[in-house]
Amino acid sequence: MQAKIDTSRLEKVLKNIEKVSDKKASMAVLSMVLIEPNLEESTLYFTATDLEIGYKGKVFAEIEGVSAPFCVSAKKLYEIVKNFPEDTLYFIKDENKLVIKDEEEKILYNLSIMDGEDFPSLPEFGEEHSVEIPGKTLAELIDTTAFCTSKEDTRFVLAGIYLEPLKEEGKLRAVSSDGHRLALLDREVSGIENFPEGFIIAKKAAKQIEEIAEDELLIRLGFTNNYVVIWTSTALFFARTIEGPYPDYRMVIPSEYQNILRIDRKLFIDALKRVSLVVNERFKPVTLELLPKEVILTSQETEMGKAQIRIPGEYEGEPMVVNYNADYLLDALQIMKSEEVEMKIGVGKTPAILTGYRDEGFLYLLMPMVL
Repeated sequence: MQAKIDTSRLEKVLKNIEKVSDKKASMAVLSMVLIEPNLEESTLYFTATDLEIGYKGKVFAEIEGVSAPFCVSAKKLYEIVKNFPEDTLYFIKDENKLVIKDEEEKILYNLSIMDGEDFPSLPEFGEEHSVEIPGKTLAELIDTTAFCTSKEDTRFVLAGIYLEPLKEEGKLRAVSSDGHRLALLDREVSGIENFPEGFIIAKKAAKQIEEIAEDELLIRLGFTNNYVVIWTSTALFFARTIEGPYPDYRMVIPSEYQNILRIDRKLFIDALKRVSLVVNERFKPVTLELLPKEVILTSQETEMGKAQIRIPGEYEGEPMVVNYNADYLLDALQIMKSEEVEMKIGVGKTPAILTGYRDEGFLYLLMPMVL
Protein backbone atom coordinates (compact mmCIF):
# COMPACT_ATOMS: atom_id res chain seq x y z
CA MET A 1 0.00 0.00 0.00
CA GLN A 2 1.11 3.54 -0.80
CA ALA A 3 -0.71 6.69 0.35
CA LYS A 4 -0.11 10.36 -0.45
CA ILE A 5 -1.23 12.59 2.44
CA ASP A 6 -1.46 16.30 3.25
CA THR A 7 1.05 16.85 6.07
CA SER A 8 -0.84 19.56 7.98
CA ARG A 9 -4.11 17.58 8.08
CA LEU A 10 -2.27 14.50 9.24
CA GLU A 11 -0.44 16.46 11.95
CA LYS A 12 -3.75 17.78 13.33
CA VAL A 13 -5.12 14.25 13.75
CA LEU A 14 -1.88 12.82 15.14
CA LYS A 15 -1.66 15.60 17.73
CA ASN A 16 -4.87 14.28 19.30
CA ILE A 17 -3.76 10.68 18.81
CA GLU A 18 -0.48 11.27 20.65
CA LYS A 19 -2.29 12.77 23.65
CA VAL A 20 -4.61 9.78 23.95
CA SER A 21 -2.02 7.00 23.54
CA ASP A 22 -0.64 5.59 26.79
CA LYS A 23 3.15 6.14 26.85
CA LYS A 24 3.58 4.21 30.12
CA ALA A 25 1.27 1.32 29.28
CA SER A 26 2.18 -2.22 30.30
CA MET A 27 0.68 -3.29 26.97
CA ALA A 28 2.89 -1.99 24.15
CA VAL A 29 -0.04 -1.73 21.74
CA LEU A 30 -1.64 1.01 23.87
CA SER A 31 1.28 3.32 23.04
CA MET A 32 0.59 2.81 19.33
CA VAL A 33 -1.78 4.18 16.74
CA LEU A 34 -3.91 1.84 14.64
CA ILE A 35 -3.84 2.81 10.95
CA GLU A 36 -6.70 1.50 8.79
CA PRO A 37 -6.57 2.24 5.03
CA ASN A 38 -9.96 2.46 3.28
CA LEU A 39 -9.46 2.36 -0.48
CA GLU A 40 -13.13 2.97 -1.34
CA GLU A 41 -13.30 6.15 0.77
CA SER A 42 -9.75 7.29 -0.11
CA THR A 43 -9.23 7.66 3.63
CA LEU A 44 -6.80 6.61 6.32
CA TYR A 45 -8.32 6.09 9.79
CA PHE A 46 -6.13 6.65 12.86
CA THR A 47 -7.14 5.28 16.27
CA ALA A 48 -5.59 5.43 19.76
CA THR A 49 -6.83 4.44 23.21
CA ASP A 50 -5.59 3.89 26.76
CA LEU A 51 -8.81 1.93 27.50
CA GLU A 52 -10.26 4.91 29.43
CA ILE A 53 -10.25 7.43 26.58
CA GLY A 54 -10.05 6.99 22.84
CA TYR A 55 -9.80 8.97 19.62
CA LYS A 56 -10.49 7.99 16.01
CA GLY A 57 -9.74 10.48 13.26
CA LYS A 58 -9.65 10.29 9.49
CA VAL A 59 -7.51 11.93 6.82
CA PHE A 60 -8.12 11.99 3.07
CA ALA A 61 -5.34 10.20 1.16
CA GLU A 62 -4.57 9.11 -2.39
CA ILE A 63 -4.25 5.37 -1.78
CA GLU A 64 -2.87 2.71 -4.11
CA GLY A 65 -2.98 -0.96 -3.23
CA VAL A 66 -4.58 -2.65 -0.23
CA SER A 67 -3.36 -3.30 3.27
CA ALA A 68 -4.67 -4.82 6.46
CA PRO A 69 -4.77 -2.51 9.49
CA PHE A 70 -1.43 -2.09 11.30
CA CYS A 71 0.03 -0.27 14.32
CA VAL A 72 3.03 2.05 14.74
CA SER A 73 4.37 4.13 17.63
CA ALA A 74 1.99 7.07 18.11
CA LYS A 75 4.67 9.30 19.64
CA LYS A 76 7.29 8.69 16.95
CA LEU A 77 4.83 9.04 14.09
CA TYR A 78 3.57 12.36 15.46
CA GLU A 79 7.12 13.68 15.96
CA ILE A 80 8.08 12.75 12.41
CA VAL A 81 4.99 14.34 10.85
CA LYS A 82 5.18 17.44 13.08
CA ASN A 83 8.73 18.09 11.88
CA PHE A 84 8.20 17.05 8.26
CA PRO A 85 9.23 20.00 6.02
CA GLU A 86 7.14 19.15 2.94
CA ASP A 87 3.43 19.92 2.39
CA THR A 88 2.75 16.31 1.40
CA LEU A 89 4.26 13.02 2.48
CA TYR A 90 3.98 9.37 1.51
CA PHE A 91 3.24 6.25 3.55
CA ILE A 92 4.45 2.97 2.10
CA LYS A 93 3.45 -0.11 4.07
CA ASP A 94 5.90 -2.97 3.61
CA GLU A 95 5.93 -6.43 5.21
CA ASN A 96 7.04 -5.35 8.68
CA LYS A 97 7.67 -1.63 8.41
CA LEU A 98 6.09 1.69 7.49
CA VAL A 99 8.16 3.89 5.20
CA ILE A 100 7.54 7.64 5.48
CA LYS A 101 9.11 9.77 2.75
CA ASP A 102 8.84 12.82 0.56
CA GLU A 103 8.23 12.63 -3.18
CA GLU A 104 11.92 12.79 -4.12
CA GLU A 105 13.02 10.48 -1.28
CA LYS A 106 15.34 13.07 0.22
CA ILE A 107 13.67 12.27 3.54
CA LEU A 108 13.17 8.64 4.51
CA TYR A 109 11.98 7.03 7.76
CA ASN A 110 11.36 3.38 8.55
CA LEU A 111 9.09 2.56 11.51
CA SER A 112 8.48 -0.92 12.89
CA ILE A 113 4.86 -2.03 12.78
CA MET A 114 2.61 -4.44 14.67
CA ASP A 115 -0.36 -6.44 13.45
CA GLY A 116 -3.60 -4.48 13.73
CA GLU A 117 -5.35 -7.52 15.22
CA ASP A 118 -3.47 -6.89 18.46
CA PHE A 119 -5.16 -3.49 18.89
CA PRO A 120 -8.09 -3.49 21.37
CA SER A 121 -11.57 -3.09 19.94
CA LEU A 122 -13.36 0.14 20.82
CA PRO A 123 -16.89 0.47 22.23
CA GLU A 124 -19.68 1.19 19.76
CA PHE A 125 -21.54 4.46 20.24
CA GLY A 126 -24.90 5.49 18.81
CA GLU A 127 -25.97 9.12 18.45
CA GLU A 128 -29.46 8.70 19.94
CA HIS A 129 -28.47 10.25 23.30
CA SER A 130 -26.66 13.27 21.87
CA VAL A 131 -27.12 16.94 21.08
CA GLU A 132 -25.53 19.29 18.55
CA ILE A 133 -23.62 22.16 20.13
CA PRO A 134 -21.33 24.91 18.79
CA GLY A 135 -17.71 23.90 19.37
CA LYS A 136 -16.86 27.28 20.91
CA THR A 137 -19.71 26.91 23.43
CA LEU A 138 -18.54 23.52 24.67
CA ALA A 139 -14.93 24.74 24.82
CA GLU A 140 -16.04 27.77 26.86
CA LEU A 141 -18.02 25.65 29.33
CA ILE A 142 -14.92 23.57 30.04
CA ASP A 143 -12.33 26.36 29.99
CA THR A 144 -14.31 28.58 32.36
CA THR A 145 -14.76 25.91 35.04
CA ALA A 146 -11.80 23.50 34.76
CA PHE A 147 -9.58 25.56 37.09
CA CYS A 148 -11.87 24.80 40.03
CA THR A 149 -11.65 20.98 40.01
CA SER A 150 -10.22 19.19 43.03
CA LYS A 151 -6.63 17.95 43.01
CA GLU A 152 -7.24 15.55 45.90
CA ASP A 153 -7.38 11.89 44.87
CA THR A 154 -9.78 11.05 47.70
CA ARG A 155 -12.51 13.32 46.31
CA PHE A 156 -12.75 11.66 42.93
CA VAL A 157 -16.20 13.02 41.98
CA LEU A 158 -14.84 16.55 42.49
CA ALA A 159 -11.84 15.83 40.24
CA GLY A 160 -13.94 16.46 37.15
CA ILE A 161 -16.44 18.83 35.56
CA TYR A 162 -20.13 18.11 36.00
CA LEU A 163 -22.17 18.75 32.84
CA GLU A 164 -25.86 19.06 33.66
CA PRO A 165 -28.72 19.61 31.19
CA LEU A 166 -31.16 22.28 32.44
CA LYS A 167 -34.01 21.02 30.28
CA GLU A 168 -36.68 23.52 31.28
CA GLU A 169 -34.31 26.44 30.69
CA GLY A 170 -32.85 25.04 27.47
CA LYS A 171 -29.31 25.31 28.83
CA LEU A 172 -26.26 23.16 29.48
CA ARG A 173 -24.51 23.86 32.79
CA ALA A 174 -20.88 23.14 33.70
CA VAL A 175 -20.01 22.96 37.41
CA SER A 176 -16.71 22.34 39.18
CA SER A 177 -15.66 22.54 42.81
CA ASP A 178 -12.81 21.54 45.09
CA GLY A 179 -14.82 21.92 48.28
CA HIS A 180 -13.50 25.42 49.01
CA ARG A 181 -14.89 27.15 45.93
CA LEU A 182 -17.22 26.51 43.02
CA ALA A 183 -17.42 27.71 39.42
CA LEU A 184 -20.60 27.50 37.35
CA LEU A 185 -21.41 28.48 33.77
CA ASP A 186 -24.69 28.19 31.83
CA ARG A 187 -25.04 28.31 28.06
CA GLU A 188 -28.12 27.94 25.86
CA VAL A 189 -28.07 24.73 23.80
CA SER A 190 -30.81 23.90 21.33
CA GLY A 191 -32.32 20.45 21.87
CA ILE A 192 -30.86 19.95 25.36
CA GLU A 193 -34.31 18.83 26.59
CA ASN A 194 -33.66 15.51 24.81
CA PHE A 195 -30.36 14.93 26.60
CA PRO A 196 -30.55 12.00 29.06
CA GLU A 197 -28.84 13.14 32.29
CA GLY A 198 -25.83 14.87 33.80
CA PHE A 199 -22.37 13.30 34.00
CA ILE A 200 -18.86 14.03 35.32
CA ILE A 201 -15.87 14.33 32.95
CA ALA A 202 -12.37 13.90 34.35
CA LYS A 203 -10.31 17.08 33.93
CA LYS A 204 -7.76 15.47 31.56
CA ALA A 205 -10.49 14.23 29.21
CA ALA A 206 -12.36 17.53 29.48
CA LYS A 207 -9.31 19.53 28.40
CA GLN A 208 -8.87 17.24 25.38
CA ILE A 209 -12.52 17.75 24.47
CA GLU A 210 -11.96 21.50 24.80
CA GLU A 211 -9.02 21.43 22.37
CA ILE A 212 -10.98 19.40 19.82
CA ALA A 213 -14.14 21.52 20.17
CA GLU A 214 -12.25 24.82 19.89
CA ASP A 215 -11.52 24.17 16.20
CA GLU A 216 -15.01 22.95 15.24
CA LEU A 217 -18.02 25.00 14.15
CA LEU A 218 -20.45 22.34 15.39
CA ILE A 219 -19.93 19.09 17.23
CA ARG A 220 -22.24 16.40 18.58
CA LEU A 221 -22.05 15.70 22.30
CA GLY A 222 -23.38 12.43 23.71
CA PHE A 223 -23.50 10.39 26.90
CA THR A 224 -24.06 6.66 26.80
CA ASN A 225 -23.06 3.65 28.92
CA ASN A 226 -20.88 5.78 31.24
CA TYR A 227 -18.97 7.34 28.32
CA VAL A 228 -18.97 10.93 27.14
CA VAL A 229 -18.63 11.02 23.35
CA ILE A 230 -18.09 13.81 20.85
CA TRP A 231 -18.36 13.53 17.11
CA THR A 232 -16.85 16.03 14.66
CA SER A 233 -16.83 16.01 10.88
CA THR A 234 -13.54 14.09 10.90
CA ALA A 235 -13.21 12.40 14.30
CA LEU A 236 -14.72 10.67 17.29
CA PHE A 237 -13.49 11.08 20.86
CA PHE A 238 -14.74 9.20 23.89
CA ALA A 239 -13.86 9.04 27.59
CA ARG A 240 -15.14 7.01 30.50
CA THR A 241 -16.95 9.33 32.89
CA ILE A 242 -16.41 9.50 36.65
CA GLU A 243 -19.07 7.35 38.32
CA GLY A 244 -21.00 8.48 41.36
CA PRO A 245 -23.42 11.30 42.18
CA TYR A 246 -22.17 14.87 42.07
CA PRO A 247 -22.74 16.73 45.38
CA ASP A 248 -25.87 18.90 45.60
CA TYR A 249 -24.05 22.14 44.85
CA ARG A 250 -27.29 24.15 44.91
CA MET A 251 -27.46 23.70 48.68
CA VAL A 252 -24.32 25.81 49.21
CA ILE A 253 -25.35 28.75 47.02
CA PRO A 254 -27.01 31.37 49.27
CA SER A 255 -30.15 33.03 47.93
CA GLU A 256 -29.88 36.36 49.80
CA TYR A 257 -27.13 38.81 50.75
CA GLN A 258 -27.06 42.13 52.59
CA ASN A 259 -23.46 43.07 51.75
CA ILE A 260 -22.47 43.89 48.16
CA LEU A 261 -19.12 45.12 46.82
CA ARG A 262 -18.79 46.55 43.31
CA ILE A 263 -15.21 46.99 42.21
CA ASP A 264 -13.03 47.46 39.13
CA ARG A 265 -11.83 43.99 38.19
CA LYS A 266 -8.35 44.90 36.95
CA LEU A 267 -7.75 47.18 39.93
CA PHE A 268 -8.76 44.35 42.24
CA ILE A 269 -6.44 41.90 40.43
CA ASP A 270 -3.46 44.25 40.67
CA ALA A 271 -4.04 44.86 44.38
CA LEU A 272 -4.36 41.13 45.14
CA LYS A 273 -1.13 40.40 43.27
CA ARG A 274 0.77 43.09 45.14
CA VAL A 275 -0.48 42.11 48.58
CA SER A 276 0.28 38.45 47.78
CA LEU A 277 3.98 39.22 47.53
CA VAL A 278 4.35 38.84 51.29
CA VAL A 279 1.54 36.40 52.22
CA ASN A 280 1.95 32.89 53.55
CA GLU A 281 2.88 30.81 50.49
CA ARG A 282 0.81 27.80 51.52
CA PHE A 283 -2.59 29.31 52.31
CA LYS A 284 -2.29 32.76 50.65
CA PRO A 285 -4.65 34.55 53.12
CA VAL A 286 -5.67 38.14 52.39
CA THR A 287 -7.91 40.26 54.59
CA LEU A 288 -10.49 42.60 53.04
CA GLU A 289 -11.73 45.48 55.15
CA LEU A 290 -14.91 46.73 53.48
CA LEU A 291 -15.81 50.40 53.83
CA PRO A 292 -18.45 52.45 51.94
CA LYS A 293 -16.02 53.89 49.34
CA GLU A 294 -12.90 51.85 49.92
CA VAL A 295 -11.47 48.34 50.27
CA ILE A 296 -8.34 47.81 52.36
CA LEU A 297 -6.38 44.66 51.46
CA THR A 298 -3.99 43.43 54.15
CA SER A 299 -1.68 40.43 54.37
CA GLN A 300 -1.09 38.53 57.59
CA GLU A 301 2.20 39.47 59.21
CA THR A 302 4.93 36.90 58.49
CA GLU A 303 8.71 36.70 58.76
CA MET A 304 8.86 38.53 55.44
CA GLY A 305 6.69 41.39 56.66
CA LYS A 306 3.24 42.76 55.96
CA ALA A 307 1.42 44.59 53.16
CA GLN A 308 -1.57 46.93 53.06
CA ILE A 309 -3.16 48.33 49.89
CA ARG A 310 -6.17 50.63 49.59
CA ILE A 311 -8.32 50.73 46.46
CA PRO A 312 -11.66 52.41 45.68
CA GLY A 313 -14.84 50.35 45.63
CA GLU A 314 -18.60 50.80 46.06
CA TYR A 315 -19.72 48.85 49.12
CA GLU A 316 -23.28 48.49 50.40
CA GLY A 317 -23.67 46.98 53.86
CA GLU A 318 -22.28 47.11 57.35
CA PRO A 319 -18.49 47.70 57.52
CA MET A 320 -16.85 44.31 57.98
CA VAL A 321 -13.61 42.37 57.75
CA VAL A 322 -13.38 39.05 55.88
CA ASN A 323 -10.51 36.74 54.82
CA TYR A 324 -10.07 34.85 51.56
CA ASN A 325 -7.43 32.85 49.75
CA ALA A 326 -5.85 35.40 47.38
CA ASP A 327 -5.10 32.83 44.67
CA TYR A 328 -8.69 31.59 44.70
CA LEU A 329 -9.93 35.14 44.14
CA LEU A 330 -7.39 35.74 41.38
CA ASP A 331 -8.28 32.50 39.57
CA ALA A 332 -11.85 33.68 39.03
CA LEU A 333 -11.11 37.36 38.41
CA GLN A 334 -8.56 36.52 35.71
CA ILE A 335 -11.00 34.32 33.81
CA MET A 336 -13.81 36.89 33.91
CA LYS A 337 -14.39 39.58 31.25
CA SER A 338 -16.39 42.30 33.05
CA GLU A 339 -14.73 45.65 33.73
CA GLU A 340 -16.59 45.82 37.04
CA VAL A 341 -17.45 42.78 39.15
CA GLU A 342 -19.99 42.35 41.91
CA MET A 343 -19.09 40.45 45.06
CA LYS A 344 -21.91 39.43 47.38
CA ILE A 345 -20.41 38.83 50.81
CA GLY A 346 -22.00 36.88 53.62
CA VAL A 347 -21.49 37.01 57.37
CA GLY A 348 -19.46 34.40 59.25
CA LYS A 349 -18.83 31.22 57.27
CA THR A 350 -21.27 32.14 54.50
CA PRO A 351 -19.58 31.92 51.06
CA ALA A 352 -19.18 34.93 48.81
CA ILE A 353 -20.52 35.01 45.25
CA LEU A 354 -18.69 36.74 42.40
CA THR A 355 -20.48 37.74 39.18
CA GLY A 356 -20.11 40.30 36.39
CA TYR A 357 -22.45 41.95 33.90
CA ARG A 358 -20.29 40.82 30.95
CA ASP A 359 -19.98 37.30 32.34
CA GLU A 360 -23.52 36.17 31.67
CA GLY A 361 -24.31 32.75 33.09
CA PHE A 362 -21.14 32.65 35.21
CA LEU A 363 -21.11 32.36 38.98
CA TYR A 364 -18.15 31.87 41.30
CA LEU A 365 -18.59 30.87 44.93
CA LEU A 366 -15.77 31.18 47.48
CA MET A 367 -15.65 30.15 51.12
CA PRO A 368 -14.07 32.62 53.56
CA MET A 369 -10.96 31.66 55.55
CA VAL A 370 -10.90 31.42 59.33
CA LEU A 371 -7.58 32.81 60.63
